[in-house]
Amino acid sequence: MTERAERRSIPQPLGMLRHAQVAAIVSVIYIWSYFMTVNLVAPLQTALLPSVTMSLMFFPHGVRVLSAWIYGWRSFLYLLPGALICNLHFAGDRAFDPVVLMGTFGSLIAAPLAFSLMRQLLPAVPLAVGRARLAAVLGVGFLASVFNLTFLRLAYGLKPLEGVVIFVGDTSGLLMSALLLGLVLRALSRRL
Repeated sequence: MTERAERRSIPQPLGMLRHAQVAAIVSVIYIWSYFMTVNLVAPLQTALLPSVTMSLMFFPHGVRVLSAWIYGWRSFLYLLPGALICNLHFAGDRAFDPVVLMGTFGSLIAAPLAFSLMRQLLPAVPLAVGRARLAAVLGVGFLASVFNLTFLRLAYGLKPLEGVVIFVGDTSGLLMSALLLGLVLRALSRRL
């Protein structure tokens, strides 16, 4: 039986359970990345650059890009619970304001949109999980940051300098996330 036929033969409740498990894991990683940014990066940045208020290393962008690379458009739904929990923690009563939700949704669709567009424009570049080169994934992540900035500018009316800081934070967060993932995978391969 082929893998596709096996997936179709899985009863629907098991398929939904698997999606719920993936959403829980991806959302927990997203929340963890947000708290690492706030509790590790922000204090260090404040000590070194007190005038810069936006994060110069934003780990959640890396999680969004790597999730979109692995799960495609489903990453939006997998990340959504974590993003809403982060909104509740950081925005409080404003967590479900239309402007905040617009910014959140824009940030969550930026990476799958970038992967979808690049797969259409450059079909010869392998972007599939397990076949993509790191440079290609990072390139799409940079494009995702541009999309993210566009959506955030529409939602919040960012100033150009704020956009530059967000791009730097997204890019460094993606690079660090890819590095950390590589280290974890290398450590796991040694144990197996």
